[in-house]
Amino acid sequence: MKFNNHIYPLLKEYNCVVIPNFGSFVCRNISAKFSENHSQLLPPNKEIVFNKNLKESDGVLIKNISEIKNIPYSESEKKINSWVRKIKKKIKKGKSISFQNIGSLRKVDKNFIFEPNINSIFLKSSYGLSAVDTLSVNNTKIIKPSFNNKMLKYAAILILFVSFSAISINSYFESVKSFNENSYSVASKEINKKIQRATFNISPAIPLVTLPIEKKYGNFHIIAGSFRFEENSLKMIDLLQKKGFIEARKVGVNKFGLIQIAYNSYDSVEQARAALELLRDSEDENAWLLIKN
Repeated sequence: MKFNNHIYPLLKEYNCVVIPNFGSFVCRNISAKFSENHSQLLPPNKEIVFNKNLKESDGVLIKNISEIKNIPYSESEKKINSWVRKIKKKIKKGKSISFQNIGSLRKVDKNFIFEPNINSIFLKSSYGLSAVDTLSVNNTKIIKPSFNNKMLKYAAILILFVSFSAISINSYFESVKSFNENSYSVASKEINKKIQRATFNISPAIPLVTLPIEKKYGNFHIIAGSFRFEENSLKMIDLLQKKGFIEARKVGVNKFGLIQIAYNSYDSVEQARAALELLRDSEDENAWLLIKN
């Protein structure tokens, strides 16, 4: 059983028809164009190409054969597979396979060569349209129209009237455009004035009140030193902060009147002792822990 003739009707309905385990015919729309020798004007159509890589069955051809032949789907599939094996053998021997109204297919050096039938119409909207032969200009006789003086007179008057009307209409639209632009400019200026007045008439804002928030520190302090003079204590704080101890600060004055400067303060004794141990190993072996409520 041959199935070459069944593919053409399907291509008119679908953009692609797959021949299982063989390849597919794919269509795309093309505009009207001249033939290669410019002797004919070809109507709009669908360009058709063969794709050897698209061979996974989509069921369209099998179902179509099943319905036309009134046979089960599985039987239709077997018949198509048998037909494919036969055309593969023919192509392998160098023979050309013809597909009705589509074109012919052959193989050269492991490559498929498809020659489409340019006279076939796949686009439904082009049904009834055929190629039009183009005429040579050299063989065409040019007929010059004749005019009398009266006709030329009326034609000249008509041309002048149309030209004057066009100029008048153009001038009118230019005037309207100019008026609209001026009106827009005036309106924009008025709006800007109102916006400025509204902006500058706003009552002064309520002054902001900055409330200092005192940072809370823990009661466990690692002491860096004690100083009698305020100037020296400030220098110590500045030195520690430059070294990276940004929380360095004054934590009070002891019973001897000395100002105590801490590296940092902690919320728990465990945190403070762990930090003190690290500090003694890396920075200051004389640092000590002060517990102060």
